[in-house]
Amino acid sequence: MAAVAQKQPPFLSSGKQGEDGTAVRVQGEIPPHELWFATTMPGDEVSFHLPPGFAMRIDGHFVPREGRVTGWMAPQKAGVASVVIEQPNGRTAHEITLFVLEPADRVRKGRLNGYRIGSFPANRPEGFIALHGPGDMDMPVSPHFTIGQFLCKQQPDHWPKYVLLTPDLITRLETVLASLHETRRTEAETLFVMSGFRTPFYNTAINGAKRSRHMYGDAADVYIDHDPTDGMMDDLSGDGRVTKQDANWLFDFSAGAFSDRPELPRGGLGAYRANAVHGPFVHIDGRGQAARWGR
Repeated sequence: MAAVAQKQPPFLSSGKQGEDGTAVRVQGEIPPHELWFATTMPGDEVSFHLPPGFAMRIDGHFVPREGRVTGWMAPQKAGVASVVIEQPNGRTAHEITLFVLEPADRVRKGRLNGYRIGSFPANRPEGFIALHGPGDMDMPVSPHFTIGQFLCKQQPDHWPKYVLLTPDLITRLETVLASLHETRRTEAETLFVMSGFRTPFYNTAINGAKRSRHMYGDAADVYIDHDPTDGMMDDLSGDGRVTKQDANWLFDFSAGAFSDRPELPRGGLGAYRANAVHGPFVHIDGRGQAARWGR
């Protein structure tokens, strides 16, 4: 698995379109995959653009159309709604996991309902995705990732837990995985997320970077763990060992997947060697500008 040449993968769809050529839009954005996620604040109106003939159900109930743009008022309590948008032939166009956020102004003394958040160095988020029990971990956010993969590794027995996640990060992770599948580099169903969201409290506890993108939900440390599934990076370089060379291989492959695709969100990419507590991995984020290190 030493070569890094790759073909163009079929990522970033233009959305399901109607006969008039318009696409489904959620809050003005075209979902890049059939399975996707969105967020809103309690009591806010969420707009859905539906092409002619398309229909929408939220939590199993059909929502009456209001022309091409239909509004749905989010409840006042944090939670999640399941949105299914159907084409005129009844086939599913998009499934959207819609998170109603817990407002960040409810944080008291660095805690939100007992969950330690800490203090953001700048740009405090408006709200957090709330998970109320282990059953919420498997809620999908894209074709190959679930919200539970991005939880902060703190307070394992405490519920509710809170997490941040950005569409740009998921778009970049799905792009890498699509390229790996398209070029038959792995059959892994997902990338193993070693570290996703970190609360400022946890980031400080592990001596993370003071302005780490992990605190804003748009960074993940990942590796491929499929052949074998053993909690470590696969031998991607093909040298019979799992070393920094495997992180370098995934770095180069990811850089290739990101290059020459200006439609992709821009972000960071780093390669890391193993240490006493973890194996080699790569860091991917959606910071909005290109950054490379560790290679």
